[in-house]
Amino acid sequence: RNWKGVESNMHLIHLVWLLVTLAIALSHAEEHTIVVGGWLPQDVEGITRTLAPVFQDYLTEAVGSSMDPPVKFVFKPVDMDEGSSSRRFISEQGLDILYTVPGSIACKAAEFSWIPLVTQRNIVGSSVSGSDALVVFSLLNNTAIRKVEDLKDKKLACGYLLSGTTYLHGYQLLLDHGLHIFRDMTQVRFYGADYESYYQAVLRGELDVGFATSSWLTKTHNDEIDQLRIHDRQSAPSYEGQVYPSAVSRLTPTYGVVVSDRLSWQIKRKILAALENLNASHPGMKLMKLAGWSSSVNYGVSMIAAENSGVAYQTAEGAKMCRDPYDRLDIWTSIKCPGGYYKVDYNMSTRQCELAGIPCPAGVICFCRPCLLKPQNTFRWETVLGLCAALYGVGLFYFIMGHLQDLGPGPASWRGAALAAVGKLSDDELSARADDDADGGGGGLRRLPPSVHQRRRSKD
Repeated sequence: RNWKGVESNMHLIHLVWLLVTLAIALSHAEEHTIVVGGWLPQDVEGITRTLAPVFQDYLTEAVGSSMDPPVKFVFKPVDMDEGSSSRRFISEQGLDILYTVPGSIACKAAEFSWIPLVTQRNIVGSSVSGSDALVVFSLLNNTAIRKVEDLKDKKLACGYLLSGTTYLHGYQLLLDHGLHIFRDMTQVRFYGADYESYYQAVLRGELDVGFATSSWLTKTHNDEIDQLRIHDRQSAPSYEGQVYPSAVSRLTPTYGVVVSDRLSWQIKRKILAALENLNASHPGMKLMKLAGWSSSVNYGVSMIAAENSGVAYQTAEGAKMCRDPYDRLDIWTSIKCPGGYYKVDYNMSTRQCELAGIPCPAGVICFCRPCLLKPQNTFRWETVLGLCAALYGVGLFYFIMGHLQDLGPGPASWRGAALAAVGKLSDDELSARADDDADGGGGGLRRLPPSVHQRRRSKD
C-alpha cells in the first residue's frame, strides 16, 4: 500500500513537471518573437511585399537563428489607419521595432524613450546619401510663382502628417519665409500616403505647389524634374558632412529604424550589425531601392519642426506627445494659428472649402484658411475715458441739484438760477427772486408778480 502511494505521488510530480515545462516553452515562444512595424507611402500589401524580406526574413536568419533560444522576427504594416496605430501597439507592448519617417522616429523617441538605431542610405540618381531632402515644387511654366513669397494665396499639396519632407519641413520652410500655410494658402490638401496623386494634381495645374521627398521624386519621376521649379533651391547642399547629389529645397533626415528600450543591448547590437552588412545587391534591398544602412543620424531637427507645426505638443504633466496622422480631426487638432488669428471650430472647418467654392477630392483632407483674423476692438481709450468723464459730470450735477433743494431758504439769485436751470422755477418766479435780492432780502419770495399771486389764489 505504501509503494502504491509513492508511485501515485511520482505520477503527480511528473505531471506538474510537464505542465511547468510546457508553460516555460510557451512563455519563451512569446518572449522571443520580435515584432517589427513599418510604414511606406504604399498600400498594406505593397508595404508588406517591400519590407518583410528585410525586417522579417533576413533578420530572423541573420539575428534570430544565432540567439539562444532562437528569435523569430515578425513584420506587420502600421499607421495606415487608427486600427493599425503604432502608438497603440507600443502602448500595449505589441511592437518592438519600427521602420518609419523622421517625424515618427522623433516622436517615438520623445514619447516612449525609444532609441533611433539605424538610418537608411538612399540611392539618388547615381549617388548614395544618408539623408533625404524636401522639394517644394511647382510647374516651371507657371510664371505666377517664381519664389517662395509668391506662394501666398495659392493651393498647396501635402502628404503624410508625420513625414519630414511631405509636411513638417515644408511647413517650417514656408514659416521661415513669413508664410503660414493655414493663414496664407487658399487651400491645403493632405493626401496621406498617396504621393503620386498630388504630384499629378500639380502637373495638371489643379494645384499650384507641393511638398515632395527628393528620393521618391528621383525614383519615380526623375525624367520629369526638369519641368519643375524647385523653390528655395540649394545646389549640392551637405548634411552631417555628406553632400547631397541633387538640387533641393532643404536637406532633412531620412527613414530609419527606432527600437524599444525593452530589447537587450545584445539584440540591438546584433540588429545594427546585420543591417549595416546589407548592401544594394541584396534582394530585399533591391525591393526597398536602398544602398544600405548606417548608424542613426540625429532626428532632433524633425522634432523641432513637429513642435513648430503643432504636430508635437507638451501635456499638462510635461510629457511630449505627437498627434496621430489618421483623420481630419487629428490634423485640425494640430493646427496652430499665428498671433492675432484664431482657429475656426471643427464643424466650420469642414465647410470652408465648399463655401469658398474650392472643391475637395474624395479621400483627401482639405482646409481652406482655418486661421482667421481676430475681430478688432473698435473702442479707443480716449473715447472710453471721454464717455466716463461725461457721465461723471452729469451725475455730479444732479447730485448737487438734489442737495440744493434740501438746503431750504437761501440767496435767491444763485439758488433760483440753479433751480431754474433744472426747470424748478418759471421766468416770473425767477424775476421776483431777483427783485427781492435787490431789496436786500435773502430769504423767501417777498414780492411776487401779479400773475404769480393769481396762480396761487386759484390754487387756494
